[in-house]
Amino acid sequence: VASRLQGTFGLSLSHSVSDAQWYGNVTDAAGVTHYTFARLDQHVASLTSRIDFTASRTLSLQFYASPFVATGDYSSLKELDKPKAASYAGRYKAYTGTSPVSDFNFKEFRSNTVVRWEYRPGSTLFFVWSQGRQQDGINPGRFAPSRDVRDLFKARPDNTFLIKASYWFSS
Repeated sequence: VASRLQGTFGLSLSHSVSDAQWYGNVTDAAGVTHYTFARLDQHVASLTSRIDFTASRTLSLQFYASPFVATGDYSSLKELDKPKAASYAGRYKAYTGTSPVSDFNFKEFRSNTVVRWEYRPGSTLFFVWSQGRQQDGINPGRFAPSRDVRDLFKARPDNTFLIKASYWFSS
């Protein structure tokens, strides 16, 4: 069985903090555009898995799945004041307008399962199942991997089923 089974798994975790993440352009009542930036504390977690199983020369199974979670916490909203200032601190000033800071929590899952059956030499049937799930806005800014993955799998799935047939005509 070991020679017919292959699997790969890759885990990625990252945490980054950016003090000058572009946040958005806000136009006030006087028509002045304010170029706003914020401090972003971001966490990203993903797992990519692949499993290939060859049952025989004519029958195989391939599986791919990848859950993904990204959260971000914005704070310290500021606006560009003097972009060419020599010091970093001199480039920005506190933003005093009304623009609510909007954190995020985005989750996504993608998977594909393919069964390939060669029912006669050169003629093949493919049975494919793809699933996607997506969730945005629940628990914004707070990173809790187990909770976020649990919430992701509670989200409504989008399932796609396909059958592809090929037939080899020979003389």
